[in-house]
Amino acid sequence: MRNYKNELKQYLRYIKHYNYVEKRVVELRSKICQDAILYGTIGTITRRLYLKYNKYLIKLKNGSK
Repeated sequence: MRNYKNELKQYLRYIKHYNYVEKRVVELRSKICQDAILYGTIGTITRRLYLKYNKYLIKLKNGSK
């Protein structure tokens, strides 16, 4: 029973983290689209962060660490 409880905690922690990263990717994508529409350019920092978080999200989705 104890092992099940620990696994459930780890799984819920993983889901919470995955949702956070996914939310951040969507926020950055939205910011990139808004900047492109309004100003015609995209900030390099925003672009780097988007690529970093998107790569990490794919890594989480595939299950490799």
